[in-house]
Amino acid sequence: MGKVIIPIISVHRCCQIIDGYMQKEQIIDLLNAYIKQNHLDVEKIHEDDKRRGWQILCDTVDEFNDANKLDFIGQVFDAQYITTEFDYDFIDEFLEKYNFKDVQQEIFNQLAMFSSDAIKAQQEFSTRLGAAHPQALEEWNRSIDLFRSRYYSESGNDIRKSLEFLLRDMLENKTSIEQQVKETDKDVLKSNLGKYLSNKGINKINIAFLINIITSITHIANEKFKHGEPTGLSEKDLRFYMNETFLVMQRLLDIEDNQ
Repeated sequence: MGKVIIPIISVHRCCQIIDGYMQKEQIIDLLNAYIKQNHLDVEKIHEDDKRRGWQILCDTVDEFNDANKLDFIGQVFDAQYITTEFDYDFIDEFLEKYNFKDVQQEIFNQLAMFSSDAIKAQQEFSTRLGAAHPQALEEWNRSIDLFRSRYYSESGNDIRKSLEFLLRDMLENKTSIEQQVKETDKDVLKSNLGKYLSNKGINKINIAFLINIITSITHIANEKFKHGEPTGLSEKDLRFYMNETFLVMQRLLDIEDNQ
């Protein structure tokens, strides 16, 4: 994207105008949503922030690059929060002067590319998983649907089931995850999964690393999902748990394919 240079004093004036039409709580929600939507490396604003609304706006928008500054102000403007003629005209002229529509289209294209890459990775994973492990894929797809509907406990538990079905298929047994990684005499190579990975030519350090991750995933699943609500975990924690399981399952599929 071409560099957009806009004067900070004009940006702050727009932020002060926006503050006049919104409650502080709305400002915080709007900024946090924009940061998340655009994958910006900007710290989330907490609900109990003591600053005034215009200060939160100015301080946070200052951390955006110039294109996102313009895009954020433009989105607020398009949402018709600004109703007074003088304020409306000021922001309208500001957006026109700095080619808001062109900048917005470029940002939209970048987000579309980001989403397409994520969707492509998910589709490739689902194809690989479903080819030989249909039960694992069924649980995986159900967990994604439940997560989108905010049924976090059920979603987390189905992710655990998906990993469990994958391990059962690979190791050709009906054992729980806990038993698959259970060590004998504190030797990871004597666990069911350790023996399998060793036979696949994986060295002991990598076997221990993979089993430690699976053990941690299993502990969280049992504590937070299998036996109750995921209390004490945020949505970001749940996403991290799901992403880690996703990466482990991808690695297991890679190992399985290299026969």
